[in-house]
Amino acid sequence: MIYVSDNFSMRMFEKKKYKIISKKIKKSILLRNTKEAISNIGSWRIARLIHKKVGKQRITLQSGDEIYVITSKFGRNKTDYKKENTYRYQVYKVQ
Repeated sequence: MIYVSDNFSMRMFEKKKYKIISKKIKKSILLRNTKEAISNIGSWRIARLIHKKVGKQRITLQSGDEIYVITSKFGRNKTDYKKENTYRYQVYKVQ
């Protein structure tokens, strides 16, 4: 399955061992690869940015799944000011 979300948590996994590959990507790649993805976005601002609906649901990731994650860099590091509308795009592949 392919998912798109505004967070990534270890709670998304069952109690098994997994290998996770993480890669920073560009917004254009996220948009291209998540056209048919299951949306798990809680932020209306992020949902609007990538043209998805808001809607949180419980995700259980399994081997072979991919989750594309978009998060805001704003407020992540209190000692380093960043613009409010700066986002980070990543893909996590579960093996």
